[in-house]
Amino acid sequence: MNRFLKISSLIVITLVCIQGYRTYTSASPFYPIDPHFSGQCKPIAGVIGAEDITIDHASQFAYISADDRRSAMANKPAAGGIYGLDLSTPDASPVLLTQSFSKDFHPHGIYLYQNSNGDDSLFVINHRTGGEQQIEIFDIKDVNRLIHRQTISYPELISPNDIIAISATQFYVTNDHGYPSGHFMQTLEDYLGLPLSTVSYFDGEKGQIVASGLKFGNGIAITDDLKTLYVAEILSRRINIYDRDISDGSLSKRGEIPVDTGADNLEWDDVGNLWVGAHPKPLDFAAHAKDKTKLSPSQILKIDVRGEQPKFSEVYLSPGEDISASTVGAVSGNILLIGSVFESHILKCKL
Repeated sequence: MNRFLKISSLIVITLVCIQGYRTYTSASPFYPIDPHFSGQCKPIAGVIGAEDITIDHASQFAYISADDRRSAMANKPAAGGIYGLDLSTPDASPVLLTQSFSKDFHPHGIYLYQNSNGDDSLFVINHRTGGEQQIEIFDIKDVNRLIHRQTISYPELISPNDIIAISATQFYVTNDHGYPSGHFMQTLEDYLGLPLSTVSYFDGEKGQIVASGLKFGNGIAITDDLKTLYVAEILSRRINIYDRDISDGSLSKRGEIPVDTGADNLEWDDVGNLWVGAHPKPLDFAAHAKDKTKLSPSQILKIDVRGEQPKFSEVYLSPGEDISASTVGAVSGNILLIGSVFESHILKCKL
């Protein structure tokens, strides 16, 4: 029996080491950082932890999801918020749009839902301090006024990261882990690259898992015809393509786009390109999360997905001195906004 236990333990340790090595190599610790950007950027202060940004192209107005995560990690959580930034005014500063909302508000991924009737809504992932996960839906009045309409929670909302909506009450959410925050399995998922991440769908009444087997599923985007979903997968360094069944919301994987980086949030520009905020060296990001003095590279990609083969361009790459750990690149016209997980500013760049 003792010999059997020793052999079993050896097998388990070997498998863990092999999987750990695979995860380490997939994190590309030796990814070359050759900084470049052909435009000009300036920091815009007034937001801490602007993890996600989306733009109303018609109104030239940006919505920014911000939360001070370092304060939360220090057990001193402060309320986060949704900020607005008028892109048509060169020297505009971010304005808090949720000052009258709950103090237990810690926004993550956001999505601007717009329909032909002009009834716009902002869908927001909210990580409450007690561990409860919620979706907050705000109706938009005059672009800079948010009216809270509804709070939604359901069992399949496990570790929500990003969201897209297909109607005023229906939406898809990526769960970046298969276990909730604080569970020891989350650490194993990260360092062993376990494919336990999922996509959930809320049909207006109930939730269900519609895609699984992902390694840290993250950003999500949908085409205008509501038939194709793109889901970023950080640890597999790719973006998955799903066909959506309009009748029941189910997904079937059609293909994938290798990106050789840790793709985070996905945003459409005003001409149909997909923009990706990315972490080329995820291990540097992990170090930056623990210690703000350690920089994490920032990267922004543009992908034209309209042809038979996607066309890539790396628009922005930085060691992290101007902004560390970029999560999103939101573009409208010649303006690029770059957000990150922890920094106390965003970058407003002219392409």
